Amino acid sequence: MSDNGSGNDQTRSARRGFAIIIAFLVIIVILVGVIAFLLGRNTGSSDNSSEASNTPSSREVVNESRVILDEESATGVMDEMRSAVAEGMFECNMSMTWTFEDTTKPSKDAYVANSSNNTHPIYFDVVLKDTGETVYSSPILPVGSELKNFALDKSLEPGTYKATVKYTLLRDEESQEIISSAGFVIKIKVSN
Repeated sequence: MSDNGSGNDQTRSARRGFAIIIAFLVIIVILVGVIAFLLGRNTGSSDNSSEASNTPSSREVVNESRVILDEESATGVMDEMRSAVAEGMFECNMSMTWTFEDTTKPSKDAYVANSSNNTHPIYFDVVLKDTGETVYSSPILPVGSELKNFALDKSLEPGTYKATVKYTLLRDEESQEIISSAGFVIKIKVSN
């Protein structure tokens, strides 16, 4: 008697599994049908003239300013892109913690350099993260120069401050045309 009950349970399980597989296949067929319908609708021709005039065909040129790249033109475009990126990049040499006994006196460990690997002059501003106040603005640093052991322009109370050193890369010292900028977070410690 227990064998018969066990056989019925197996038959029911098999039927449920079969029903689940059928339902899954029906859902897949419906999804494929909907996708085919939507794709056919987007690529098919339309009898509605206003709809046809607003929807470009795959052969129609929508924007004449687009560039078609082949092997020759791709190399030129990539060279121009590398040049623009390279011009806006610079190597940054600096200490990340600046310690001051008193912010009106020079720090013993504040250091920023415009690496000799760079091709453009830079300047930087030091801005407190909490208040947005600029506490130091540097002179222009030519390529290969450094600035160290300097005092801040504004007095700070004793404590530790998070600040951002905002670098600005210039085309040259005369025009002072800005090429790019970047910021780095530092820590300022004031003991007195």
